[in-house]
Amino acid sequence: MKIEKLKLNNFHYLLIFIFLLSCLLVRAANDMMPFVETQYVFNYKFEFLKRGLLGELFRLSFDKVNSQIIYIVSFFFLLILSIYFFKIFFLDFNKEKNIHKFIFSIMVFTSPFTMQHFIFDIGRQDIINLLITFLSFFFIEKFHKKNLLLAFMLLLNLSVMLLIHEGSFFMFIPIIFGFWFFKNPHKDNLLIKLALFFIIVFITFVISTQGLSTHFTFQELNNYLLNRYFLPYDIDKIVFIQTSALHVLFRDLFNTYDPFVPHSIIEDAIINGFNIDGLINNIILILLLSPAFFIVYKIYLNILKSSDLRTKFFLILPFSPFVLFIFGYDHMRWWSLIFTNIFIVILFLCKEKKTYQSIIINNVKEYKFLYYFLVLESFLLGPVRVIGTFDVVQKIIY
Repeated sequence: MKIEKLKLNNFHYLLIFIFLLSCLLVRAANDMMPFVETQYVFNYKFEFLKRGLLGELFRLSFDKVNSQIIYIVSFFFLLILSIYFFKIFFLDFNKEKNIHKFIFSIMVFTSPFTMQHFIFDIGRQDIINLLITFLSFFFIEKFHKKNLLLAFMLLLNLSVMLLIHEGSFFMFIPIIFGFWFFKNPHKDNLLIKLALFFIIVFITFVISTQGLSTHFTFQELNNYLLNRYFLPYDIDKIVFIQTSALHVLFRDLFNTYDPFVPHSIIEDAIINGFNIDGLINNIILILLLSPAFFIVYKIYLNILKSSDLRTKFFLILPFSPFVLFIFGYDHMRWWSLIFTNIFIVILFLCKEKKTYQSIIINNVKEYKFLYYFLVLESFLLGPVRVIGTFDVVQKIIY
């Protein structure tokens, strides 16, 4: 049956959104991880700290920051992200209704790589920075012909992203520059793009090197945070301080600056990520979600055959989080960001050219049963997590 006969209106889409999001929340909901929660109490009260912007806003906005406040605000941003995901994955993509496009939308929205991952990893800075990425895309769409104004707006956006998490330099900033180049590839603004890029590189370097803690030692900071956010509160409000989250404030790529922080960033990533468990987790993910890899490969292959240089450049940039495999052992998180970026780029390309929509439609027609399988599998496997493999696999193995 063709989807035109369903005559979906806004109310129908609202019901679909509520139903799908409710199913995903039931399957993927998780308590906020202590590592994530701890970083919400980084702030600028004593000194400038990397990843301290959100904590500073919390400190200035609330008299007593506790876990309930952190969770409520985090859930709000998660809800906003889910609404925007639904907008681009369903509403924008299905303006010209087609059953095959609708199937693609369901597969993307319910994928373990996308909304399920962010539900599981509630509170992670990636959620807010992904929303800032969408805001940047909006600015580029509206102002891509006004080079200086757009450069200034992007400078503000990207600076905020880096202050929230300096890793955004590899997570989202590349696809923002890629979209800007896609919308305006003219040589006359190339110098502006390059100038902004080097400014962003400099800001990333400053935050990464100057955002370390010098006011406290590791033990002093840990004791201060425990006395400030853990001991005074009832059990339902305490902020769980995870010591490994504090490590980021006492090390850089190659060095540590406190005897209680054993490894630099790269050492930590190699020791804890490139081991037997890490290898097994990556293999399990690739094998179980191989249909998603295959579908993306076929879509990419067809788009690349019919695209120009700027489109090819835009298509390559979602893979930038691969760099993070040498900076952190959150391998499952990096896979999620890669696929989320891929789906975002594909759907934004479909907005620009109907030829790419036809590629999606033909792909769904050809591999329809793979899509059905992926939707079913997404609920069976649950979310792509952060470090460990899928929960159902862990139950079998352990």
